[in-house]
Amino acid sequence: MSSPQASCLPLRWHLVRLAVGTLLPAVVFAAVVVFQLARLERKAVERRAVQSARALAGAFEREMSGSIRSLRVLAESDRLDSGELEAFRTECERVLHTQPAWKHVLLFSPDGQPLVSTASPMGAPLPPLAEPASFARVVQTHQPVVGDIAVGRGPSRVLAFPVRVPVLRGGELRYVLTAVITPEALTDVVATASGTEEWTRALVDPQGLVAARTRDPERFVGKPATPAFLEQTRAALEGVFPSVSMEGEPTYVAFSRSQPSEWIAVVASPRQLLDAPVRDSMLAVGGLGLVLLLASAGGAWVLSRRIERSISRASDAAAALALGKPLLMEPSSVRELAQLGEALERSGQLLRERERERDAHLAAAETARAEAVEATRAKDLFLATLGHELRNPLAPIVTSMELLRRRGLAGTPEHEVISRQLRHVVRLVDDLLDMARITRGQMSLHREPLELSSVVAHAVEAAAPLIGQRGHVLEVEVPPSGLPVLADADRLTQVVANLLTNAAKYTPPGGHIQLRARERDGGIALAVEDDGQGLPPDLVPRLFEPFVQGPRTLDRSVGGLGLGLALVRSLVEAHGGRVEARSEGPGRGSTFTVWLPAHVQAEAPPSLEARREEPVPSEAEAEAEARPAQALRVLVVDDNVDAAETLAELLDMSGYEVAVAHDGVQALSRVESFRPEVVLLDIGLPGGMDGYEVATRLRERLGESSPVLAALTGFSQDGDHTRSAAAGFHRHFVKPIEFDELLAFVGSLRPRRSGTA
Repeated sequence: MSSPQASCLPLRWHLVRLAVGTLLPAVVFAAVVVFQLARLERKAVERRAVQSARALAGAFEREMSGSIRSLRVLAESDRLDSGELEAFRTECERVLHTQPAWKHVLLFSPDGQPLVSTASPMGAPLPPLAEPASFARVVQTHQPVVGDIAVGRGPSRVLAFPVRVPVLRGGELRYVLTAVITPEALTDVVATASGTEEWTRALVDPQGLVAARTRDPERFVGKPATPAFLEQTRAALEGVFPSVSMEGEPTYVAFSRSQPSEWIAVVASPRQLLDAPVRDSMLAVGGLGLVLLLASAGGAWVLSRRIERSISRASDAAAALALGKPLLMEPSSVRELAQLGEALERSGQLLRERERERDAHLAAAETARAEAVEATRAKDLFLATLGHELRNPLAPIVTSMELLRRRGLAGTPEHEVISRQLRHVVRLVDDLLDMARITRGQMSLHREPLELSSVVAHAVEAAAPLIGQRGHVLEVEVPPSGLPVLADADRLTQVVANLLTNAAKYTPPGGHIQLRARERDGGIALAVEDDGQGLPPDLVPRLFEPFVQGPRTLDRSVGGLGLGLALVRSLVEAHGGRVEARSEGPGRGSTFTVWLPAHVQAEAPPSLEARREEPVPSEAEAEAEARPAQALRVLVVDDNVDAAETLAELLDMSGYEVAVAHDGVQALSRVESFRPEVVLLDIGLPGGMDGYEVATRLRERLGESSPVLAALTGFSQDGDHTRSAAAGFHRHFVKPIEFDELLAFVGSLRPRRSGTA
């Protein structure tokens, strides 16, 4: 038994964690309470700041109200009734001395013409109206108005704002009396009642221009406030918000909009004045909590040392027990540790017994594993040999049937029976070998963009003989385009053909089979439905396992090995899909549904002929093509005499000059005399020289003049294809060969002679 893993902590650390875990919630709670109290304190400071801004706004309104009252008294002068403007100007000058905030007094006619100005003597030209917006409001409302900051039109161009009062007689506006006030007059207003938390106090007119400011007034008075300030104060009467001052420093701004003048009173405080209480409180609580945590952790560390020593001795005793050494457990005053020592002694006895049993089981398991590995190797070899040995006798049978067809002797019912049963045997061999490849994880897919309709067409063509033989009606509902998949065309065709064949087998003659496909759940669903014998409920969960079949009659009329549906599931899952079976019970038919992921860039699949097309011919092929047109010479090398002779006869009937050899030595000799352009070479030749050796010697002897080689073999594993390609074979044909496919390959190399059979 090894020592504790590095991720495990000693006891003292667990005790420290216990102490910290107990104290930490209290520290966190205290921090939360302090944070809330500090936040409430900051809210109180914010309220005081708003109150200060409100007081500043009130002070401004009181100042303006005093000016308005003085103007109203002046507006009642009899001099205005009698039109004695010069005498009225004298009164204005007298009143001006009593109003230190006023710069000038102006009198305008209702149409805005200047009549009197204390800044200019009587008879002198008067400057035009400045800040007309407030003048228009007075004319419209007949109410006093405090205007905005503006630059005067006189020679001095003074920055000021007007306070305007209407002069009414009998409800009719006769004049507009204006007091011009400079921003300096507001200095005392903004400088009043400054608190410790305040930093800057200011007054801003309705247009957003700074009218007065306690900090750097000569720099900022008359300048527009920041856009952020204008945005925050546009819709509210008062409030507090974080901002950046005109100097670029972070602040909290409290504001209040005065009524009725709509000027904004501002109190700006540095953010640190409001944030400092929260920060300082949290630092204090954090520091105190850290001290308490360290103190409690230190105490737990010291107290744990004694207990840890006793447990360490027990751990050493357990380690010695695991190594088969004598126990060195010392007596302990802790009752639990004493009980642990007794348990370790009993465990030592049991451990020795279990070790003896383990050794026996390990020996048996190793023997079983070796036997399983050998059995797997033997099974793989058996399957490869089985495929080869089954395909070899099938090859001459298939070729002979093709010869009979070409001679016009294939129209009899007996010929059709033999052909049908022969195809069945070939399919059984293919299914058996495919299932073996899938079980070993050696199945490879050659995916390409496909339209599902082309796959369905090939599958229907493959299953049509059985469907027709049993008299079924097949309905296909698959759109010609719009159902793209990324798949191996041959394997997906095999899936659909297996489902159709399964439906045809288990449906009584004269039944109905439906094949439908549509988009579903972001993919493509293909369903094969029949009205056959259906599925028992207990069979459905096991239906896609190898060698599982539905109820069979004694005559086994439907045939098969029970591998078709197992292949379907394996191939569909290899394509990233799923398959399921559904039936309402025996005698009520069944439905098999395959779901495949859609492929957004799929193209229509090429035909089987196009997919089987060979690559661009080699230099040897190009040289053969350049020779004068004559009968292409083909050498057939096969140790199966029947297979070689029947294939040679078929090639001869197709217009080719053919020679035959039955072993490697004879093949090399015939190459020297016959000079073939194509060699159909069996891989498994007898006599110590297989097809690979023959191919190697041909290349050594002939070099670039070597004929085109095509493997003709019963070995169909993926590794066999790879090995033949590496050995220089241009094509790998698996017995029994599709003769049309062979003719297409040979015909692509050279034109045939005329007058073929």
